[in-house]
Amino acid sequence: MRRPRRDTRYLLARPWEGTLRVPGDVIVERRDDEQQELWVLSSTPAHREERLRLDFPATATGVASLTVRVIESRPVLADGVVRHRLRLAVVG
Repeated sequence: MRRPRRDTRYLLARPWEGTLRVPGDVIVERRDDEQQELWVLSSTPAHREERLRLDFPATATGVASLTVRVIESRPVLADGVVRHRLRLAVVG
């Protein structure tokens, strides 16, 4: 038999809109320092203009992070598996 909820539910007056992105590994294919762009292979697609954080393993400092914006996302066949090639602009 179900018991009634003890705590009151919280309802937002104006709902928030957002996207949850689960971390995943990418392969950095190319880097263009002049244009401040990166090309990576990902197992998941991304939306144009979406902002992401790209973490790199650093030497003794731990992890280096870059904020990037998706310029282009298209499916490609890599090693017999469909991946997504993302063209990223470095934002910060």
